[in-house]
Amino acid sequence: MMIRNLRRIPLKQNYSLFIQRQTFLTNDYQCNGAWNDQVSSSVLSKVNLHDFFNTVDQNYSTKGVISAIDVDVFANSLKESVYLDELKELLHKLRLSAETGNTLESTHHATIRNYIEFGNIEDLVKILQDPLNFGVFLDAYTANILLNKLITAQNYEQAANVASLVMLQEDFSNEITCTLCQYACYKYISGYTPPEPSPPQEKPKKVEEVKIRIKYLRNPYFDDHFDIKDTLTASGKTLAWISEKSGDNLNNNLQIIGLIVYRKYDKLLVLSENLSKSSFKTYAEVLEILKKESINVEAEAKTTLDQCLSVLSSVGTVETSLEDSLKIAIENAINKNQNKDIASQEQLFKSWVEIREKKLQEQTKRLDRAKRLEFIQKSQTQMAEEEQKLWFFENEENIDLQIEEKEKLEDKSVTKKKALEKSDENYIPPEILPKRR
Repeated sequence: MMIRNLRRIPLKQNYSLFIQRQTFLTNDYQCNGAWNDQVSSSVLSKVNLHDFFNTVDQNYSTKGVISAIDVDVFANSLKESVYLDELKELLHKLRLSAETGNTLESTHHATIRNYIEFGNIEDLVKILQDPLNFGVFLDAYTANILLNKLITAQNYEQAANVASLVMLQEDFSNEITCTLCQYACYKYISGYTPPEPSPPQEKPKKVEEVKIRIKYLRNPYFDDHFDIKDTLTASGKTLAWISEKSGDNLNNNLQIIGLIVYRKYDKLLVLSENLSKSSFKTYAEVLEILKKESINVEAEAKTTLDQCLSVLSSVGTVETSLEDSLKIAIENAINKNQNKDIASQEQLFKSWVEIREKKLQEQTKRLDRAKRLEFIQKSQTQMAEEEQKLWFFENEENIDLQIEEKEKLEDKSVTKKKALEKSDENYIPPEILPKRR
């Protein structure tokens, strides 16, 4: 068992008791120093969040325009939890606009860090699970920090939800992320207890049916990926997909568990038979999960699972527990990749400062250009009006003709509107008669 942090609790009589807490990542991995330097840049330190939010919100309300760089500045300037709701609102408005494609990477990272720092992890997971409305996505570093936080708190259900988000993004390039996802899913699956059946409800009184006409009906469709809403099923698929990327003994066992929970029994049987022909060894926990699953399935599926159990029981077994092996795998991944990830994060933070300043300069130039164009157009309109006044008597006939043409156009539009209103009044909807036998 890895113990990386110690929490000191003061007691009476000048004692001090040290309580061990299990955690995987070190404090250095979070790069708090480099992150604080990034959010303390000259641009962000001058932002008054209250006034800034009001200005951005007012621009969106009046002009329907919101800038991705403005949302990024707000997200990275946030220092108090009271502004999390405002950040959520801005993210939603940005997602509804055409600017959503210009969202900066630092916006995602800052949003996730802010929610973790202020302890609003439940809200954060809900935001991450609703990309259509908020468009916030995990990167490898925020995924690792968030998973480590949830695993340390033994909140394995939420950790499994986060792991399934990594699976949906289909990015398995970071070894630490993969091992933490595997651990989260395994802990959730091994400790899962099915919910108690709800008591039977009274049948509602028969209500008169109201039929409405609709344009079309959607055919039922299930993509077996984004449409998966059950945490257990998503955990199984996550475990199966991530473990498939590596062919060592531990990952093969985890893939078997994933396929069991994901209910891909045919694929499970093929995998079991292939592994039995190699030097594969199974864990006792895998056989237990397989036996437990075979009890609660239909006859056809039970036959397949019994075959898998027979094949896997014939191979050798591993003496150590699966959880201990997973912890060793996480430790090895961290030792191998932590320094590289820390250096990469520090470099990213520096580049984000440069990108932000560049984007702000571009926005300033664009706004200045728009103001100049508006001023020129306004000046041209004023000059045209003055010219019309000065040369009114010379161009009186032309002006009268223009007025007549405008009046004719207005008359036609009014006549057309009246005709439409009259046609609506005379409209009789068709009757829906019962089908004759």
